[in-house]
Amino acid sequence: MKVLHVINSLRSGGAEKLLEDLLPRMKGQEGIQIEVLLLTDKGNVFDKGLREAGIPIYVVPLKSVYNPLNIFYLRRHILKNKYDIVHVHLFPASYWVALAARSILSGRPKLIFTEHSTHNRRRTKKYLKTIERFVYSTYDKVVSVVNQVQENLIDWLNPTDKSKFTVIENGIDIEKFSLAEPYMKNKICKTFSDNTKLVCMVGRFTESKDQATLIKAIAKLPENVHLLLIGDGPLREENETLCENIGVSERVHFLGFREDVPRILKTVDVVVLSSKWEGLPLSLIEAMAAGKPVIGSNVQGIVDVLGNKEMVFQMGDSSELAKKIFSLLDDKSTCNILLEENAKKVAAYSVKYTASRYLDLYKELVSDDLKP
Repeated sequence: MKVLHVINSLRSGGAEKLLEDLLPRMKGQEGIQIEVLLLTDKGNVFDKGLREAGIPIYVVPLKSVYNPLNIFYLRRHILKNKYDIVHVHLFPASYWVALAARSILSGRPKLIFTEHSTHNRRRTKKYLKTIERFVYSTYDKVVSVVNQVQENLIDWLNPTDKSKFTVIENGIDIEKFSLAEPYMKNKICKTFSDNTKLVCMVGRFTESKDQATLIKAIAKLPENVHLLLIGDGPLREENETLCENIGVSERVHFLGFREDVPRILKTVDVVVLSSKWEGLPLSLIEAMAAGKPVIGSNVQGIVDVLGNKEMVFQMGDSSELAKKIFSLLDDKSTCNILLEENAKKVAAYSVKYTASRYLDLYKELVSDDLKP
């Protein structure tokens, strides 16, 4: 069975990180051959693991994810390589593959699209609903990463055939985080001491992640509380300016993209995700696997994972977030109870299980073609 995964790029992001963890585990199982096609290779950070696993990565030469000519390149690539399944992630790759596939009259592969987020700005424009229904109707299966993502999608599309919709939760390499070796704090920054309390957030600097609320919360906490921000993105400079304006530049550390995230998570005291919207928050699950207390905003996706009211705050409320952080840093007994709960929850998010579910789905779709 030959499977092509199509995604905009392999830059820093949850869907991109999932492919780096997931695809090497699927390669070769049940005789599956896996390849990846990117609309652009700009800013790639999650291609290393795929290349080390020997997974071929192709790049559309047009250099823009929004170029409609991607349709014709995708069509030619799919026909030339005779894939059994084309598995697509993220917009606009989802549109271009759907349109390319519509023009393939015979020998069209089975199509899967994975919906990674609860939030879709296109749903604020009613005139796009007809286009969205057309695009999604092209796919043989539409996978959502949590139940709420699927419910939102079905409410928006109001499809006639709901059987093509299913849920497969994303997973992580649990042992990579649970067995990671922590740093001495002064290895991360030489001014840190044993008295330094470290709060951490992992995520791209985009509107959805809302690092600004977390930065404002740090300003309300004692001077020995420092914040580590891991990731890059278009709003990094804006957040750096915010730190200067509210006087926390010396306590907020912008680390950029890091390959040693498991070790950093093992070192910090609390991990926060302050997002305005999420799908399945892998960065929080990774922190839970590392054995760290976590706090998240009360948005869909995060609440699905955390559940406990002690671990969520009103999205955008920096004062409540500051109180939650201080409570976890100050109250070890509550913290230990939450860690026990997290350890039980994280077992359900193994990437091995995610890989098994997708393999079953691939076999189901291909076997449908073999039925008389």
